[in-house]
Order: sequence, then structure tokens, then C-alpha cells
Amino acid sequence: MIKKITLVALIFSFLLSCEKDHETAPLAESSISGKFLAPNNADPIVNGLITASREGTIISETLSATDGTFTLSNLTAGEYTIALQKGLFSSERTVAVTEDENLDIPDIPIESFPRIAVVTGNFDHIESVLYDIGLVNPFTQEPLFDIISGNYFGRSSEVVNHHGHHHAASTGAFSSKTDDVLAPNVDFNFADLIADPVLLEEYDIIFLNCGLSENFTQFNDNITQYVSNGGILYATDWAFIYLEGITGDGQQYIDFLDPERSGRSTATEATIFDQNLIDWLQINFGISISNNNTILLDQFLSGWQVVDSANDTSVISWFNGPVTYADISGTEITENKDLAFTFLVGQGGVFYSSFHTENHDDGFNTVDRLLEYLVFELSTL
Repeated sequence: MIKKITLVALIFSFLLSCEKDHETAPLAESSISGKFLAPNNADPIVNGLITASREGTIISETLSATDGTFTLSNLTAGEYTIALQKGLFSSERTVAVTEDENLDIPDIPIESFPRIAVVTGNFDHIESVLYDIGLVNPFTQEPLFDIISGNYFGRSSEVVNHHGHHHAASTGAFSSKTDDVLAPNVDFNFADLIADPVLLEEYDIIFLNCGLSENFTQFNDNITQYVSNGGILYATDWAFIYLEGITGDGQQYIDFLDPERSGRSTATEATIFDQNLIDWLQINFGISISNNNTILLDQFLSGWQVVDSANDTSVISWFNGPVTYADISGTEITENKDLAFTFLVGQGGVFYSSFHTENHDDGFNTVDRLLEYLVFELSTL
């Protein structure tokens, strides 16, 4: 009887030992590495959210580095859905790893875009930057966003676009970025857009270039509603008048200087407040940033709209530099002013800058790079 009990005890002890060894045996871990890029398959996306999922459950997640690289670690062998997201821009891949494998996958550009509208203006061409970022059909070279006339309100010949509106008919594929490529491509204009809350709601992001028509501020409540309901609005310089329904007297967000358009200096050495932006410019494009984190901003009109002050509890300021402007008496004053801002409004958000891009050529200048970075940041609001 004693022998039988001892034998049972030994067997039980052995089984427990085996189970314990099985529980503590280290699992062979795998990883997936890659690079997250802008739609042009060249410019890195920083702080993109990268996840690896199985059957809808996130197993690993990380953020892309300054140069767009990422590594998803602590993975076991199997097939994963890799989701890459920067705000409203995203891509997805299905990737399989084997046990104890460190897999490098090809660079992944953004392939899914928000619904974007650009309203043209005489003094600004954000559509050119969007095009160079890669928001373009690689076969026809036509932009993958709607370009809406902000000045000339004629109707064009028509072909239906992906929003169900009508695009101006083209004569064929474009070989390079030209004025024709970046011409208005829908059959409605800014007057139609701003007056129609339903039409506004069709877009995730609306860009208002400086120098668009200023005749429709009676519809500013529609702009406020659009942003409050989750829309993102980008406006530069003279387009500030379409933000005044949101900013009001400036106590909550930003306060525009009176007199209007009294900015005199056309360039300044501005301090960059965001370290991620500084690193992105230096590491990826070799753009020189001084030791005190300043950069030349040289895309101002001769009479630009100054922001007098910003509420630092609700507004993010991006740049600050010494500028000259005229006060209400006409006296010229030189002092430091913040020059670009983002802030949340209801479920949406706003970007405003006193400078802009006048670029209408292929390639990027330094200010274009700043705006490229902010386009992606804007989509995260």
C-alpha cells in the first residue's frame, strides 16, 4: 500500500514538473520591419500608427520613426494584418512570418486617402504640394482630390468623378504637373460649396487657398458647422475671413490683428516649436536648422494677415518669428508673432497660417516641406 501511494505521488510529481517546464519554455519570437511612406513612395511618415492584428485582435503596435521605419515585435509564427495609419491616411498589408523570423517587408506608401477638396486662390497653391506628395493617379497623372474654383465661377464640360459630381473633361493623360492638371476639375465652384452644408460634409478636409473670392462670408455658419461636425479646415492668410465664424473675438482660439492684412515683412527666421518636425526635415531632406531651431520662412504676401494672439490652452502654435506690421495708426512695429496654428473645434479641427506656398512647379522648397508635414499632422486632428 505504501509502495502504491509512493508510485502515484512520483507520477503526479513528474506530471507537474512537465507541465511547469511547458509553461515556462520561452516562445520563439518573430518580428516584422518596414518603412511607412507618403503616397509618392519617397517621403517618410513619422509617428504613423503601425499595428499587427490576428482575427481582429491587435498583437503588436508601434509608431514609425523619423525616417518612416518601424518594427513590430513579440510576434509568434502566423499570418498578420499590418495596418499603417497617419490620421485619415492609411495602408494595409497581409504578412506571414515563421517561427523566430525577423522579416523585412518592402516600403509601404499611403494608399487610402481622405476625401479632399482644394479651393483655388490667386496667391497660394496647396494643390501643388498635395500633388507632389503623391495624391495623383499614377496612370493618368490626374489629382486624387477635387479642385474647386475659388475665383472664376463658370461651368465646364463634364465627366462624373468618384464623388458623383462632375469633373471637367480632360484631353487625355498628363505627362507632368501642369496648370491644366491642377485646374478646377469639378462643375461646381466655391460659391456652391460654401452655401451647401450637404456638399461641405462630403469632404474630410477642405483647403482654402489665399486669394479666393471673399464674397461669401454670409455662409460662415456653414463652415463652423462643417468643422464642428468633424471636418478639417485648412486656411491660409487672406482666407482668414472664412474662419471668423469660428474664431469670433479670438478669446477661445486665435485673434486676428486689426488692421487687417497689415503684415509688412516678407520673410523671417522663425523658431520651430515641434522637435519631430525639426528631425524630419534634417534627417530625411538635409534641410539645415540652426542651433536655436530656426528656419527661413519666405512665403508671405507684402500685405499679410497677422495673428495678434493665440489661446495657449486650446491652440498649438507651430512657428514664431520676428515680423514687421502696421498698427491701427499706421506705425510700423517689429515683434515676435506666432505664424501657424492648429486647434480643435467640436469634433473637427482647423489649421491656419499667415504664410503659404506660392509654388506651382515640380519639386519642393523648404516651406513646401513644412506644409507637407502639416498636411499629414492636420489629418490627425
